[in-house]
Amino acid sequence: MVPREEATSRVIATDHAIVLGGKRIGYRAIVSEQPLPDPQGKPAVVAVTYAYVAEGLGDADTRPVLFVFNGGPGASSSPLHMHAFGPRRIVGGGADMRLADNPYSLLDVADLVFIDPPGTGASMPVDGADATSFWGVKGDAQAAIRIIDEWKRANGRLASPTVLVGESYGTARAAAMLNELQSEERPLPDAVVLLSPSLGWTDGPILSQVTTLPTFAAVAWYHDAIDRRGRDVAAHFAAARHFAETDYVSALAQGSRLPADERRRVAEKLSTLIGLPANQIEEERLRIGKLDFMLSLLGKRGLRTGQLDARVTRSIEESKLRPPFDDPSMSLGSDGPNVIERYLTEELGYSLPSAYRSLNLGINFQWNWGEGYGGSYHAATFAPYLATALEADPSMRLFVAGGYYDITTPVHAGPFALDQAGVPRDRYVQRGYPAGHSIFEDETQLAELAADLRTFVSGETRSN
Repeated sequence: MVPREEATSRVIATDHAIVLGGKRIGYRAIVSEQPLPDPQGKPAVVAVTYAYVAEGLGDADTRPVLFVFNGGPGASSSPLHMHAFGPRRIVGGGADMRLADNPYSLLDVADLVFIDPPGTGASMPVDGADATSFWGVKGDAQAAIRIIDEWKRANGRLASPTVLVGESYGTARAAAMLNELQSEERPLPDAVVLLSPSLGWTDGPILSQVTTLPTFAAVAWYHDAIDRRGRDVAAHFAAARHFAETDYVSALAQGSRLPADERRRVAEKLSTLIGLPANQIEEERLRIGKLDFMLSLLGKRGLRTGQLDARVTRSIEESKLRPPFDDPSMSLGSDGPNVIERYLTEELGYSLPSAYRSLNLGINFQWNWGEGYGGSYHAATFAPYLATALEADPSMRLFVAGGYYDITTPVHAGPFALDQAGVPRDRYVQRGYPAGHSIFEDETQLAELAADLRTFVSGETRSN
């Protein structure tokens, strides 16, 4: 991580146009730098945002603004910015990687602001400053609130509807932001979008099994490791979810008291759902760990599945690295930083003070889970903050989505956590897509996700 020489506050604006839905939309791109202070009030980090404001598409006081961030912690906004919802999108791969107009951008229904959290992307610490206060749940959430407040003030958008869009740890960030706002008795956002949510409350020997089982079933379906019985992936997923929440959770709760014949029956049913041998499942006392599943499902072929996207496979012999580097579906920030840098410099006129940092695992490894947030990743629970916010503001809306093939944040885990927090199902829109952790990496599913979000952001009603 290369620090900035000074705490600059540049604002660079350029004008562009794009065709969305057959309509030409002019827009202004605004790159803004915002110095953030450390606890002593000295500039510690320069936060950078990338905004796209459409021209002539309604009153600024009623047009929504989406504030978008990825997860990690330690990830920049580049995946959602440059692969999903920004007006320009990275397409192709390798030597053919290039920029193209993005037909899936949400600019036709809302203005967009992408945020690089401190220590990621272009948001680098100031030389000689201590930025560690930003690398924890509380400091990170407070920084995001400050960044959004300042952007709205500087751009005359204080009255605009505000929508938070987070992916993966970004969903925990959004929930923590709600908690910080409520603790200060401040207004809440109008809506929240959670993509591949990581909300806690699903760890432990029983809950983790219940929430992961439907994903294992979807992965087994994809790899044709079970008898599909004519069902599509959604139907097989639903069948596994029903079993997980009925017979399976009851069997797990009984533990050693479970009769042998019942243990065998449950193991055989699990085998038909997830493709592992019943004997193996029974020997593991009906508990299937994520790594065991990834190594066992296609083990006879010498393959393991990915974790972020279990459709991806690699030879087990080639996967003997420490986590997360052993995941064949993990790109580790190789999303075209050189393309991003050229885009920022050549199209948006923003000169980077140092190389763009798509992913900073150093932040991830030192993340502070304390200061009222449980003290560790496994102890943190974020769903109650969403429940409290939705109860406090009956008009606030919520969208929750995930990929069937994501073992890292199983698609059933987010709604399950919300259920346990007491959030009624009619208070949020829920979607599942045949995709991995990054739904947008599959262009077909990106199109579906973008369509669903257009409907959600515009306030139209669609049934779950």
